[in-house]
Amino acid sequence: MGLAAFVLLFGLWTVLAPLHSAAVASGLLRADQGGRKVIQHLEGGIIKRLLVREGDSVAAGQALVELDSTATAAEGAALRGSYDALLAQDARLSAERQGLDSVVYPDELLARRDEPQVKAILGASDRLFRAGLGSQGDQVRVLAQRIAQGRAELVGTAPQLAAVAEQSRLIGEELAGVETLVGERLERRTRLLTLQRQQADLASQRERLATSRNKIADTIGELRAQVSLVRGQRTTEAAAEQREVQARLTEAREKLKISSDIARRRIISAPVAGIVTNLRLVTPGGVLPAGQPILDIVPRDMPPVVIVRLHANDIDVVHPGLRAEVRLTPYKTRSVPTLIGYVRQVSADASVDEKTGEVFYETQVILPPAALREVPSVRLVSGMPAEVFVQTGERSLLQYFSQPLIDSFRRAFRES
Repeated sequence: MGLAAFVLLFGLWTVLAPLHSAAVASGLLRADQGGRKVIQHLEGGIIKRLLVREGDSVAAGQALVELDSTATAAEGAALRGSYDALLAQDARLSAERQGLDSVVYPDELLARRDEPQVKAILGASDRLFRAGLGSQGDQVRVLAQRIAQGRAELVGTAPQLAAVAEQSRLIGEELAGVETLVGERLERRTRLLTLQRQQADLASQRERLATSRNKIADTIGELRAQVSLVRGQRTTEAAAEQREVQARLTEAREKLKISSDIARRRIISAPVAGIVTNLRLVTPGGVLPAGQPILDIVPRDMPPVVIVRLHANDIDVVHPGLRAEVRLTPYKTRSVPTLIGYVRQVSADASVDEKTGEVFYETQVILPPAALREVPSVRLVSGMPAEVFVQTGERSLLQYFSQPLIDSFRRAFRES
């Protein structure tokens, strides 16, 4: 009776009791490659100092490699000198265009006016401005002197013209009286002719004086126009030259910005805190090609990943999100419990081991921080072997033993 009850209970257990099914695979512990930072330099250069070694722990922003700055410093100084000269030239042309008496320089130049190079640039610019201003002033002064001379001539001809007019008036009165006397035969006709000749001479003098005054006035007008032309020509030439200088200034500013960026990048720093790994063969004095990787940094806060080889027969039951139990094989099970992770990724296609011919799917199992906090004494090392159990579902003991037999029958019926 007892045996029958035991058999009955065992039968019920085999049918009803759930057993976890799992895909078993082995793998290696790796740092999460998704967070790995490859350190490289855009322009390259000559290595001056290598400041870290393989396995060093670095902080975010910590210097890793220092490049030689001799060439970049020389190029930057040349570009800075050209840029400063263009700034001074632009300020000088602006003063000439506005007709100012002195040059107003920008603050970025005035802030460095005690530097020898900037001081020389400002001095040369001021001398050139004063020379141009002096040349213009000389031309204007010459023209002003000629204008003053013309005005003096106008002033001088005014009394002459008034005297001629007065003489002409008096002779006219006398001529009227003589004409009356000649008509009455009381005066000789020669007297009349003499007065008429004098009247004609005075009219001619008056005409010459008026013509001379008109010419002098025209000359003064032309001289004033030349003064405006001299002043306007300097303004026009300065405006045209300034447009060209400002275009060159924009180009020089961009080149200087690029040069400054390159100079700042001569110190290659860590973008994140982490561990230095995969340090390439770089030595002080060596040439670092542009864009060539120098080293990698594995961030400290990135969760470790177990890279496992999933058997091809398990590909139908394993997918991202499944719970996975990870056992670190170097540690005894008594001292380190099984860690709980989850499947993050399963490769889209199978791979083949060239040595063994094994067909497998590369699968990534993530160990979250919560799982690692349970084993604070465990030191995780990249490359550490692990055994992974991916839970694929539940089935009874009866299903576990009968499934191979059922599969065998199915294959037999398909073959027949």
